[in-house]
Amino acid sequence: MIAKMKKYSFLIFHKEYEAFLEKLRELGVMHIELKGEGAIDNAELSENIHLNKQLKDVKKALSRRIVKEGVSANTSFTNGMDVLKHYQELVAEIETLQQALQRVDKDFQINQPWGEFSHATLKKLAENGNGLKFYTCASSKFQPAWEADGTVFKISSQGSTLNFVQVLQPGENVEIDADPVRLADKSLSELSAEKSKLTGSIKEKNKALDGLALGAMEALQDAINQTTEKVDFATVVLGSEKEAEDKLAILEGWVPEKEEAALTDMLKASGVYYEDRKPTIYENVPVLLKNNAFTRLFEVISDLYSKPKYSELDLTPYLAPFYLLFFGFCFSDAGYGLLFVLAAGYFKLKADKGSKGMLTLVQLLGASTVLFGLLGGVFFGIELYNTRLPIYSSIADAYGTTERPITSLVQDIMFKASLGLGLFQMLFGMFLKAAKLTKQAGFKYAISTLGWAFLIIVSGVNYAMVSPSGAPFMNVPYMIAAGICLFGIFFMNSPGKNPFINFGAGLWDTYNTVVGGVGDLLSYVRLFALGLASGILGLVFNELATKMFTPSDPEATITSLIVGFIGMLVVLIAGHAINIFMSGLGSMVHPLRLTFVEFYKNAGFEGGGLPYNPFRKQIK
Repeated sequence: MIAKMKKYSFLIFHKEYEAFLEKLRELGVMHIELKGEGAIDNAELSENIHLNKQLKDVKKALSRRIVKEGVSANTSFTNGMDVLKHYQELVAEIETLQQALQRVDKDFQINQPWGEFSHATLKKLAENGNGLKFYTCASSKFQPAWEADGTVFKISSQGSTLNFVQVLQPGENVEIDADPVRLADKSLSELSAEKSKLTGSIKEKNKALDGLALGAMEALQDAINQTTEKVDFATVVLGSEKEAEDKLAILEGWVPEKEEAALTDMLKASGVYYEDRKPTIYENVPVLLKNNAFTRLFEVISDLYSKPKYSELDLTPYLAPFYLLFFGFCFSDAGYGLLFVLAAGYFKLKADKGSKGMLTLVQLLGASTVLFGLLGGVFFGIELYNTRLPIYSSIADAYGTTERPITSLVQDIMFKASLGLGLFQMLFGMFLKAAKLTKQAGFKYAISTLGWAFLIIVSGVNYAMVSPSGAPFMNVPYMIAAGICLFGIFFMNSPGKNPFINFGAGLWDTYNTVVGGVGDLLSYVRLFALGLASGILGLVFNELATKMFTPSDPEATITSLIVGFIGMLVVLIAGHAINIFMSGLGSMVHPLRLTFVEFYKNAGFEGGGLPYNPFRKQIK
């Protein structure tokens, strides 16, 4: 649900303004509306914003480091700004070392085909007028005449490339049609030693960064909080509206009704002039969601789309049970769901408070998967209805036949259940839309939407109750009920307008609802399809593992049995891991699609709400 808000407006003398803001920040309950333009070109504010971003980027980079064993935490930095400076210095040094390493490695690659030799000897030869020229060319282009006089020598070959050297006498200059090579001034051993030294230095610098990641994060967070406070405070000061030659400041903001008692007590004590009122439907009121412990877990899902507007309904409490069911329907393997429950439970033992909510959500999704897996009869790809387990064998014997195996019957039931769930969610969305329209504009604006919902319901009930031999839609009670619904659809879709305009709008609405509704309903078949695909893939991997590694020889040796068992285990683990990843991804994405497209559309969800962000202290 959305917390009720009230708007407060203040008129403050400029000398008392900053002291008043400090009191507001201490309370931490008001979402302030910024109206002035003074914050746009303020250099100090821009500098603090830039600094705050730098600090956050450094924290993010350090938190991503995978710290290896043997690294000690660097706790020598108690000031976050010093952490930032030291981090930037280390990163700059690493970049310089990496550039040097690239240059040395390039020289090493050039010298490597020529092997180890003394550059001092080459210098002596050059001083005496003798010299060596190094060449490379394709093996097919090398001319034997070059080495006929004994001055050209092949050194090495790499694939189709040949490396050779030419020995020149004093004053001699013989041109060869090949690519000359300019070698580095150091030997291979010297270059190798330099590479090792640079690599070691880079490792040491990275180790220093790991030490920061272990020991300086708290100081870094303190600096982030400090700069955030400076940015928030300056933004409010510079963004307020000024009057009376800047002698008075006008400040407006929003406070949850449950929090206004503390605010009014502070205002009475300070003597500041203020007014308060409830919001109008046209104002962009910040949204604060107030949900119970269960529903709050699903806010991370609803926030992926958008916050609701203040004037509409928060759909989080309504999407929560549907998403839970849809995820389990799509996954539909009790073994996979059990893994989710156990794995999330294990990580909850070590997780911080902020992560436990997400892990609890994973456990709930896993429990839903276990439920649908047991109903569908799938456990790690094993078809439970084909086993002799007590409950499943009894069901198979009672309802399965030779012409129609029990698995086919179960799949038919799951298919119909997916459409039934979809139809129920679509109708539920229509009733939510009617509730929203009633809240925003009045009940008469919801009559058309209710007409469609009740027309679908009475049509379905009538069809189910009338015998196959009768005409389902020709009885008087149905015709009366349908007529009332159609009147609302065609003549109450735009209350107050010309009846002919309403009728035309009703025809267009009928076309969109029928065509779109059928498409929406068919979209829910994906629940059944994904669950079926998950079970089939699991079954395929099971059969693949058993057929590949089950020995055909009844007198197989212990060694072959052990090898076969290990091979079977590898295929099972790899196959089911792939299936869990693919099916898990589909089970997250497709229920999101059904929620944000089909459900939100039928519920008339607009979104685009402004998140409630109170002006408060970051440092406690």
